[in-house]
Amino acid sequence: MLEKIDYKKIFFYFEQISNVPRGSYHNEKISGYLAAFAKEHDLYCRVDGARNVIIKKSGRGSGAGKDAVMLQGHMDMVCVSKDGVHDFLNEGLPLRVDGDYIYSEGTTLGGDDGIALAYILAILDSDEYVHPPIEAVFTTDEEVGMCGASALDTSDLEAKMLINIDNEEEGVILVSCAGGISADVEFAGAHVEQKGSRIEVSVSGLAGGHSGTEIGKHPTNASIVLGRLLEAVYEKYPFLIVSFQGGSKDNVITDEASVKISCTRDAGELAEAIADEALKVRKELASEEPGLTIVVGEPDSGADTCFDQTLTETALAFLNLTITGVQAYSADVPGMVESSLNMGVAATTDSGMRMGFALRSQKESYKEYMLHKLRLTAEKAAGPGVSFTVQTRGDYPAWDYKKDSELRECMVEEFCNCFGRKPRVEGVHAGLECGVLSNKMPGLDIVSFGPQICDIHTVNERMSISSAKNNFDYLLKALERLAE
Repeated sequence: MLEKIDYKKIFFYFEQISNVPRGSYHNEKISGYLAAFAKEHDLYCRVDGARNVIIKKSGRGSGAGKDAVMLQGHMDMVCVSKDGVHDFLNEGLPLRVDGDYIYSEGTTLGGDDGIALAYILAILDSDEYVHPPIEAVFTTDEEVGMCGASALDTSDLEAKMLINIDNEEEGVILVSCAGGISADVEFAGAHVEQKGSRIEVSVSGLAGGHSGTEIGKHPTNASIVLGRLLEAVYEKYPFLIVSFQGGSKDNVITDEASVKISCTRDAGELAEAIADEALKVRKELASEEPGLTIVVGEPDSGADTCFDQTLTETALAFLNLTITGVQAYSADVPGMVESSLNMGVAATTDSGMRMGFALRSQKESYKEYMLHKLRLTAEKAAGPGVSFTVQTRGDYPAWDYKKDSELRECMVEEFCNCFGRKPRVEGVHAGLECGVLSNKMPGLDIVSFGPQICDIHTVNERMSISSAKNNFDYLLKALERLAE
């Protein structure tokens, strides 16, 4: 399908890869394909227990005696189809070309990160290019927790530099990424049966977004707003919490939340007081969150199982005391968020209430500090007879900015030479395999780049043909310079 647009074999290999099923958790076929490629080209190859594939090629031209450079990308892709019936386990992708774009009809394209595999295979396949020794590292299951990179044995890797090809925005060179950890704060306490007036309050219409890439733009959290409204009226109009639901994922900024409360007197006045507070909040956030909607329902009567007073006060205290949003900006990369945490989930449970957090930082020490503050907040919020736990999961390391980077200097200068403009040098406030690899190989000089790919992880995903060509030439020029 792509032979008419092929360029230095990158689209040949992209099509070959696209014909091999490679969804997350199902890397066996693509891993086997890469190992077979190495055998066919008489190259060193190692496949580990996580099906990661390492292929080595000696330097060419002036690069023969230089230090090795690692080229790295991940094998797996996010599998989504428009009709839900595409057999990703057994079928390849139906590639199509439309103008300057390659796409897959009705499915995700897997440009993330198939283009990295295609670039690297095209270099390994040719003896025409001047480059240092290449250590090609193909990892598994990046999309579901960077599992392959975490399991990778690096004992036979000697590279001092790593070029990661897993960035989907042309003209952006990534030089750091956040480490992260998820934390669940849970409170457990007594419940009571109460017959009274029930009021439902909902917050919706906030911008929300990914807690890594959007936390600096849209920090307002619906659960926090709801906690603020309730705390403002609680002392004058006491009530008990019946249920609370805000958000569904730790790493998504909560854009809507709702609560049901029960009171035994002054229900109308309570509802009116909440509405008055809501008006203040809407005015305060009118420019920042123009879509904010706060609805206070009409009171109705009924019997409910509720938090008791102490558990209700604990929940309100935590919602109002907890740290959330941006905590620090980078001093090295202007405007880049360095540290943040996001309360993506706040929900009642059978025993009390659970809050799920995503913590991110370019500094491992600050990530630990935020977790410590979270524990302290939970301890201070917990009332008499209320127990709490803070459990963590999914810890992954940061890739810190390297002030003295020969590789970054090379990539920036060669970008200017190839494209006639300066690239943006940025960090990303999210996790990348670069963080895992830098932790395994301290001192590794790393950059991440890639061609333009739009709408990744959706059925509208498409990759720019011209960008893929230009960025491959850019990579060849950078390798040639590193071979000098």
